[in-house]
Amino acid sequence: MSRRALDPPHMRAEPSGRRRPVRSALRRFGRRGDPEVGNAPVEFIGWTVVLVVPVVYLLIALAQVQAASFAVASAVDAASRILEVESGDAAVAHARVAVALALSDQGVDADPATALSVGCADAACTGAVVRVQAGVDLPVLAAAGVGRDVVVVDAERAVTLADTGGAP
Repeated sequence: MSRRALDPPHMRAEPSGRRRPVRSALRRFGRRGDPEVGNAPVEFIGWTVVLVVPVVYLLIALAQVQAASFAVASAVDAASRILEVESGDAAVAHARVAVALALSDQGVDADPATALSVGCADAACTGAVVRVQAGVDLPVLAAAGVGRDVVVVDAERAVTLADTGGAP
């Protein structure tokens, strides 16, 4: 048997007499024989989608809940300040406007007429409990009609009313 027949295929001499380098043989082997070649980018993209997208969605949902919480707290503070210094039906209308502004500042889509409720705290109605409530929708899914008002955030504050004559 000749020496040439005993050499492994990647080390056989070329017709010029030089031996082929291992690198070129591995390159050729990788193109034809290895089924795993080129799968790393696909796996990286797959795992990124599987792990990162849900985490980002969760962060966006939690940020919306936090924004709604801040908006509701700001709205109840603004409404209670107005009710402390104004009296009559105009006070409640101005409080609703303040609630609408506070909610819209944080991007919360809630009707101020239903979000704000004012009730008497005592029999003489010299004090009141101001409550603001808003729902938080799930991101992206709310546009499809799924996941509306999944989390309901509310805040309330007791306030001494301005001279109202017993009506909030």
